[in-house]
Amino acid sequence: MKTLKKKLIASAFLTLIACTISLVAVASSEKKIKSKIENVTIFTQGAQIYRSSLVSVNAGMTALVFEGLESAIDVRSIQASGFGNFVIMDVQHSIKYPEPKKTDQTNNLKNVKQIKMLQDSLVMIDFDLEDISSKQACLTIEKNTLLNNRIIKGETKKDTLNLVKEALTFLREKLNNINSELLKLKKEEYLVNVRKQRMQSDVFALQTYNSNTGEVVKDETNYSVIVTVSADLATNGTMNINYMLQNAGWTPSYDLRAKGAGGNMQLTYKAQVYQNTGIDWTDVKLTLSTASPNQSNVKPVLNTWWLNYYNPYAYDYKRKQSENDKDAVIPQSKSTGSVAYQNQSSEFAALTAADFTVAKENIITVEYDIKLAYSIPCDGKTHFVAIQTKDIPAHYTHFAAPKLDKDAFLVAKITNWDELNLAAGSANIYFDGTFVGESYIDPSSLSDTLDLTLGRDKNMVVTRVKQKDKTKEKLIGEEKVKTISYEITIRNTKSSASIFNLQDQIPVSQTKEIVVSLVESSGAELDEVSGIVNWKFNLKPKETKKIVLTYTVKFPKEKTLAGL
Repeated sequence: MKTLKKKLIASAFLTLIACTISLVAVASSEKKIKSKIENVTIFTQGAQIYRSSLVSVNAGMTALVFEGLESAIDVRSIQASGFGNFVIMDVQHSIKYPEPKKTDQTNNLKNVKQIKMLQDSLVMIDFDLEDISSKQACLTIEKNTLLNNRIIKGETKKDTLNLVKEALTFLREKLNNINSELLKLKKEEYLVNVRKQRMQSDVFALQTYNSNTGEVVKDETNYSVIVTVSADLATNGTMNINYMLQNAGWTPSYDLRAKGAGGNMQLTYKAQVYQNTGIDWTDVKLTLSTASPNQSNVKPVLNTWWLNYYNPYAYDYKRKQSENDKDAVIPQSKSTGSVAYQNQSSEFAALTAADFTVAKENIITVEYDIKLAYSIPCDGKTHFVAIQTKDIPAHYTHFAAPKLDKDAFLVAKITNWDELNLAAGSANIYFDGTFVGESYIDPSSLSDTLDLTLGRDKNMVVTRVKQKDKTKEKLIGEEKVKTISYEITIRNTKSSASIFNLQDQIPVSQTKEIVVSLVESSGAELDEVSGIVNWKFNLKPKETKKIVLTYTVKFPKEKTLAGL
């Protein structure tokens, strides 16, 4: 009996020792992983980094430490996956600061750790400020919606007194709440900015101190992601991690090449990629996405759309105020000169990176998979990545509005442009091998035809001259009638025909006392709402076409016209 008892005690003791050894082994089972960036998905603002590494996992719990990562990782975006006979238990972000070194002069500790902590705190403060700004914008929109309500502004005629009282009571309560929230946010923003300024001052002071000691302080902070896995037996596998970074992105740009006013156009879709993440991207597969991960994903809420009778007095007052305050800015087209584009002939055309791109259209975004590996250094500079090159059918017309510009413009009309998966961006225009300027592609237009301006065509000569013999003014009773006439001449000096679109305009009256009448337009179409006069015709080679535009304006003789 005693022998059995001794054996049981010995067995329990050995089991305890084994468990202790196992626990020690589990607690100390940490493996450092050197990973490589395999793929990068670049958004218009931000990038998602995909890393992968072969790993060996011990039996029990193993902490796989991916070292040497970027400093500005968005911790919320870290994800892990893998292939192997193990279970992913936990994923954490870790920052390991180096031990401060002593200076030779003062024998004091360096402030490297404190500087890094302050810099990390500044990054988080910027996120706090962005959150405050977003909340302020939402409250401001809500406030403006209330103030622009037609009942509140008195733009309705048949509002009962009770309805007005209820509306004013609701407005007062709601505005008090909104203003109170805005004031709280303003105070919060002030305090956050004070903290930010103090931290920036501390960082500057500490960096200045370190600089004055005569030593070059090297950033030895180790940013890592720790993936904890569990396995029944020792095994091998593959571990993948991915995360978001903000200091990278891309913008679309285009090259449009046309050879003469006929045939297809060549569209080259390019991406201007930049990254300043702290680590070079060497031989990585790129995916360009039109998505914006920083955009709010909160669905919009429609407010009540009030409908009532039209109040002309309120409208006239609002219009006059708008006209007094408005400072209209008319965007001007720009041309950057003319640079010759030389084509090199060869038996076979060389392939470009654009031949290795596949566009994938998701529900709300488009992604472009670049099949070739690219190297993008961490320098913050723009690097071009070719996405696609396509020949697209186009119909060419000439357009002129000689009242604003004496030149005629060559316009390419592209149908079914939505199938090209384009994003808004600038476009360099080349015509007959010559750079003619810059334009802008805006696929967000609701039109089913995309109009691309290819530049000025000097072979189309357009003149607009006022006819003095037909422009006159006379009195008829209590009214004055003013007749204005222009002769527009279009000459095609080219050896090819053209479809020409010519536009001019006549004034539009805003009162019944002023009557505008189109007298002669050479068969033009008139849009009575806008006053735009439009001609469309075929212009043969070497042909000259003359068009006469004549209109009259009748108004009370004691009044003076404005804007004529």
